[in-house]
Amino acid sequence: MQVLKITNEHGHDTDKYRQVALSDGEGGMYPLCEHQHDSMDETENCPEALARTEAMAGVSDGGHADRVTQLEVEAAQLLAEAAQLKGQEDASKV
Repeated sequence: MQVLKITNEHGHDTDKYRQVALSDGEGGMYPLCEHQHDSMDETENCPEALARTEAMAGVSDGGHADRVTQLEVEAAQLLAEAAQLKGQEDASKV
């Protein structure tokens, strides 16, 4: 695993980072998360990248990455449900 600085289409630094996996067999780099980070430290502690690394390696880190990922999914579901309820409430006021 390696943290790389992201560049734009012109090759200029964006001051954003992403953790990637390097493949010896197939060659190439594969992002371990779908978003960009503001610092190397933040990138190295990304719950999504940690969970994906754990899944790829088949080695558990004691469950912290799994628990964090699970909580993030649950939070996203709750936020979506709240937005839906808010939309229903707003529609009923009209």
